[in-house]
Amino acid sequence: MISTPNPVRLLNWLQKTSCSQLLGHLAASGEPISHATLDALPAGHDESYVRALLVRTNVLPPRQESLDRITPWLDRLLAERSTRHAQLLRPYVQWELLRRARRQGARGRSVAGSGLKIRAEALLILEFLTWLDSRKLTLATLRQGHVEDWLDAGPARRHDLCMFLAWAHRRGLTGAHDVTPVRRSRGSRLLTEDERWAQLRECLHSDALPLRVRVGRALTLLYGLPANQIRNLATADIQQRGTDSYLRLRTSTLFLPPRLADLLAELAVTTRDEPLLPTSEPSQQWLFPGNVPGQPMSTPGFSLLMRRHNFHVQPARIAALVALAEKLPAPVLAQLLGISIDTAHKWAAYTQPNWSAYLAARDRESARDTKE
Repeated sequence: MISTPNPVRLLNWLQKTSCSQLLGHLAASGEPISHATLDALPAGHDESYVRALLVRTNVLPPRQESLDRITPWLDRLLAERSTRHAQLLRPYVQWELLRRARRQGARGRSVAGSGLKIRAEALLILEFLTWLDSRKLTLATLRQGHVEDWLDAGPARRHDLCMFLAWAHRRGLTGAHDVTPVRRSRGSRLLTEDERWAQLRECLHSDALPLRVRVGRALTLLYGLPANQIRNLATADIQQRGTDSYLRLRTSTLFLPPRLADLLAELAVTTRDEPLLPTSEPSQQWLFPGNVPGQPMSTPGFSLLMRRHNFHVQPARIAALVALAEKLPAPVLAQLLGISIDTAHKWAAYTQPNWSAYLAARDRESARDTKE
């Protein structure tokens, strides 16, 4: 038996929502309810909500939902596509993208956002294959100039095609040795240090913004945490040691300035009354709860929430990482933020001066002085 902290809300949910109607339909059918039963339903919010509710109440076993939903979604998507497109896309998604994501999950890394990324890349590949068809091209007749035309004719997201082209090239599907899928970055305006601190002060001291927007913005601006990491924070991640407060991440612990610690503590209290059902564990009391029971806010949902309040996550995160990389050695930055050491070294190389030219010039000056 599962209790609820808000019986009136639960009764309203049972009487008025389409999710409760779907749940009633499944119960009235008399058929066993399984993940396969739900997979056969039209994908949408109601199906996702009911599945999460059944998992949360132990009716269904938990699974890696974002990944396990990819195969039925891909089957529906490719049912309306040509056989040639399906023969290219299906093995790439199943054996390249999904297998990589499952390996990450087996190593304990979060795969909550992997499903959305896989879907977005699959749709992009289909868009590219359709573009090839319209120009009477195939991967076998593809040349570098065609790739450049594709990249230059659309938004920056088209550069995500590079992994697929590299995969196709390794398997000899491109038919040409001159196709080099190089990921190019397009220029974007970065926050200045003054702008970053001005926005951070607004987050910490202005009541004009919603509380969770203030917390999300502050964690991005101060530590450069990605949206996926922020949205997965739970109340148990806020830790107290004497008079100091800390935020526990996957591989490290961050010190919290007093004002930010107060905002996080306030957010932890206000989110306790939000779920329809109580959490199974205190560690699963999300600071940014989503619309689906037992799950945090999605990464796109978090980014959309920020954009609605005129805050763009990526430029702010880059500005924070630039500031941190200027002050911290790469190994410390990697351990502190839970990023790879290679990524930390790239940020350090980008921000910290290369002193070799100065040292060489100084040696030349010293040698000249000695001769004189």
